[in-house]
Amino acid sequence: MTASARIRLAIPVSALVLLYGFSLWVLTPTIPALPAIQGAWLMPAQPLPEFELEQHDGPAVTPGTLPDSWHLLSYGFTHCPDICPTTLVEIAQFKRSLKEQSRFTDLNVYFYTVDPERDSLMQLADYLPWFHPDFSGWRAADKQQASTFESALGIHARVTRDSQGSVQVTHGLKLFLLNDEGHLQAVLEPTRAITGRLYFEPDRLLQDYLTIRHWANNNQL
Repeated sequence: MTASARIRLAIPVSALVLLYGFSLWVLTPTIPALPAIQGAWLMPAQPLPEFELEQHDGPAVTPGTLPDSWHLLSYGFTHCPDICPTTLVEIAQFKRSLKEQSRFTDLNVYFYTVDPERDSLMQLADYLPWFHPDFSGWRAADKQQASTFESALGIHARVTRDSQGSVQVTHGLKLFLLNDEGHLQAVLEPTRAITGRLYFEPDRLLQDYLTIRHWANNNQL
């Protein structure tokens, strides 16, 4: 093949490559830019595996019972001396502020216990109304259900008992937002104070929640 022939063939091939790339750019659906939140979006939202949890004020919770409403999930244990009750107070303040909004008030708030051996349904029923009358408690009836649910959301917790029977519980601090299909849409992170203390700001929670709902509504998620 002569040099002139190679040049003549190279031009159409280059043109085809450019045309192919342009067609992919045009035909591939694009997701509008996600607004900033104090946490992480899951795009697409993550479906949850099959699980079944007990609920202190209602029937068993499964992936099939979650659609049609949005849900905010906290976690901890009722014997927690500081972080868990503080977080529930902060969420309660956020929930009361949300009630004053004109839209997106269809949010259920749940508390999942990582210490089901001590946190019975009765214990949850006695504990949660101190923070808000609408808070509902979830617990796993066995270790397999706990492992499945916690792994799906990324809940990190450890319960240990020493030789004297004293129980120690360590766990992370995040909030999980499930959309109206029952899928995990976002994970909200706490604020870190200069002292290192972690906490949730009710106003920031409200801002991030409304941002997510507005974006999801406008983009038909």
